Amino acid sequence: MAPEKTYSQYEILAIIKQIDNENFILANAARMVFFAGFHKNEIENIKIKNVFQNNTVLSQIDPFLKNSRKAYTSEPIFLDQWPRMIFRSHIIKLGEGGYETDQEGYVFPDPKTKNQYGTKKLWRHFNKYFKNIDFDGLRKLGIEREELRLKVKYRHSQRFRENKLLKYSRHSRLTTTTQFITGKIQAPGNQRKGDSPWEIIVKMIERIPHYKKAPKKICADVIEKIINNRFEEDNIKKSLNNLLKFYKQQLNIK
Repeated sequence: MAPEKTYSQYEILAIIKQIDNENFILANAARMVFFAGFHKNEIENIKIKNVFQNNTVLSQIDPFLKNSRKAYTSEPIFLDQWPRMIFRSHIIKLGEGGYETDQEGYVFPDPKTKNQYGTKKLWRHFNKYFKNIDFDGLRKLGIEREELRLKVKYRHSQRFRENKLLKYSRHSRLTTTTQFITGKIQAPGNQRKGDSPWEIIVKMIERIPHYKKAPKKICADVIEKIINNRFEEDNIKKSLNNLLKFYKQQLNIK
């Protein structure tokens, strides 16, 4: 069986851009899964009143699904500036397209009926573009992206970035988030996912303080060459180099 394909952020955004040209509602739903960790049933059921009040997009969406054993149904969704901007422009575009934008209107309605998206139909439209990436798969890629962003932004405080990631993923425990993004939680019958290329580099960097058989400077130099030669995406290359630089400073490697 062929290994599961790893998608870069650029590839995901290219797919979403393609969708945008044909179905802006589905495109923005995918953005919310990727950039804000939305679950599929949240996409189906969220209403204008849950996200937009007093002409303002909320920075915290309070739980709006029926509470269940799933941790996320009782946790608020926190929106950074970028998802809030997406929501604002999306709601404006809904109004311009004649969709219901009062408090009871659905944020992501079916473009044809202008009513709530049916579960099977939403999946069918989503699968048309994403093929072998399901909603959970896209959400997992989004959490991987968020984990890398937090490692770079808050590299001085592991506990703080872990708390931020847990807040983003809305799992009950960090171990659940870790298992989810490393492929240890998966649908029955699916092939287990190995570490993505950037995850392997992060682990190599984090092991530098523990290297004993080779000088740490040589190890760091080798990792730097791998980063610069292997990755074409500027954001990933920059993030990994920043993380490596932080470790070199901590270990006084020059």
